[in-house]
Amino acid sequence: MSNEYSIPSTIDTVVLTTSLADYRKTLTDNVYNQNVLLSQLNSKAKRMVNGGNSIVELLVKAKQDDGGFYLGADVLNNTQGNDTTQCEFKWQNAYEPITITRDEERQNSGDMHKIIDLAATKTSLSEKAMGDRMDQALSIDVSEANNLYSIASIVATGTLGTIAGATQTFWQATNTTSGAFATQGLTDMTTATYTVASSATDDTPNMYITTKTIFQKFEQTRLPLERISNGDLSANAGFRNLTFKGIPVVYGNNIGSGLIYGLNLNYLSLVVDTATDMVTTPFISPSNQTVKVAYILWRGALTTNNRRRHFKLSSVS
Repeated sequence: MSNEYSIPSTIDTVVLTTSLADYRKTLTDNVYNQNVLLSQLNSKAKRMVNGGNSIVELLVKAKQDDGGFYLGADVLNNTQGNDTTQCEFKWQNAYEPITITRDEERQNSGDMHKIIDLAATKTSLSEKAMGDRMDQALSIDVSEANNLYSIASIVATGTLGTIAGATQTFWQATNTTSGAFATQGLTDMTTATYTVASSATDDTPNMYITTKTIFQKFEQTRLPLERISNGDLSANAGFRNLTFKGIPVVYGNNIGSGLIYGLNLNYLSLVVDTATDMVTTPFISPSNQTVKVAYILWRGALTTNNRRRHFKLSSVS
C-alpha cells in the first residue's frame, strides 16, 4: 500500500530509464569523439579488459642476445636472459550525474515528449561534461584524488605504475627542454623523433599533439608547403591537423602550456572495463533530495608498455 504522506511523482521513472537506454546507443561515441586525444586513444589504442583487481602490462626491458652462430656439434646456449618484467596499473573510475529535479518534473509534466526531450538534454549536458573531464585527466596531471594517469605522467621519467623510472632507465620517456619554436622547434621535433625510434622507419611516433598556440606557430612554418587536412586521422571526427614527416600534428584543449608530445599509439593503451564503458545506471531518488538521478560510469586506465617510444618537448614558446 502506498504511503499517504509520500510525494507523488509526475514523471514515470520507467519512461526516463527507457529514454536513457535508447540514448545509450550513441552515448559512448559522443563522449569519446568530442576531444581529439580521447578520440585517437579510443580509435587506435583502446583495449577492453573484463575486470580484475588491476591492469598488468608485460614489459620488455632489454634486447635478448642469447643465441649466436654454430657449426657441427658445437655446444649451444640453453639459457634465456631475464629481459622482461611487469608493471601494474590501478583501475580508476569516473562518473557524471544526470539529475532531474522535482521543479523540472512539474515544468514538463503532462507531455511525454517534453519529458523525453528533457532527459535527452540532461544526458547530452552530462556526456559533454564527462568528455571534458576525461580529456583533462588524460592530458595533464591534476590533484583530484583517484585521477587517471595522463600523458604528462606517462611521457616522463619518474615513477609510473609500480616501476620507478629514476632507477630503471628503460622506464623513461625522452624529455627535452626546447625554446622558441621559430628557431629550434622543428629541429627539436626531428631530433626527438629519431631518439625514440628504433630505426629510421620503425617505432617512430604516429601522433604529435600540442597546444593551440604552438600549433599556430607550427602552421606558420609549414604553409604553404603543407596543406591543412583531417584526412590523416582515422575516425577523426573532424579534427584539424597538419603533418610532420607524414604524421598528424594536432592540438588538444587541455595540453600543458609550452609542451609538444610525440606519442606512439602502438605502445599506449586506453584500457577499459568491459562492463563499465560509459554505461548508465537507472534513475533513482535519494532519500534526502527531491530529485531523480542516474549516472554515467567509466572504469579504466591509460597505460603504456614501452615508455621509451614517447617524447616530450617542454618550454616551447
